[in-house]
Amino acid sequence: MGEIRSAIDIALEKTAHIEGDKTSSENRELKNAGKRAASEFLETENPETLAKSLAGKGSEQSRMILEGALSILIAAVKLPASDADLARSDRIGAALEIALPGRGMQQLFAQVAQILKQYLDERSNLRGALEQQFAPKLKAKQQELSRRYGQNVPMDINQDPEFVSAYSKSARMLEQKYGAIVDEIRFRVREAAGMPEE
Repeated sequence: MGEIRSAIDIALEKTAHIEGDKTSSENRELKNAGKRAASEFLETENPETLAKSLAGKGSEQSRMILEGALSILIAAVKLPASDADLARSDRIGAALEIALPGRGMQQLFAQVAQILKQYLDERSNLRGALEQQFAPKLKAKQQELSRRYGQNVPMDINQDPEFVSAYSKSARMLEQKYGAIVDEIRFRVREAAGMPEE
């Protein structure tokens, strides 16, 4: 009878020719260290961890750490959902100034903060204008339902499909407009870092 082999023996036999690529494993760990340092900075705004992780390594190691940190920072550049998100943009600018000193990142993100604030203002104004536009229609619908059912039927503007559709369409157009600006900001950061386009 044939010899019964364990799954481990079979797996070891099949993978015996595969050798680990030590360099890519080290590079991956260095990039992850950069990602962790950037994430920690965005949460705590403590510059020591980020600065320390970028300093004191060989040039190739520093480049890998920088790439990891920049991947997190670039991904964090996005349209804000509320005023609270504007502070995050300031932190991204401060982190990029540490990662890319002397390349004007703080000045760039001072402008970015103004653009993002403008986006929030335009979105708020858009909603207000649409609410004003749809208020008479909503009131007419509410009166019709009240007449039909013989009692007051309260309606919220967010329950009106016409309003929701109009607002969604207009908000998407606004997001596309400002999304192009966000893409340009990401491009400028990659360009300052000498990183290839993703």
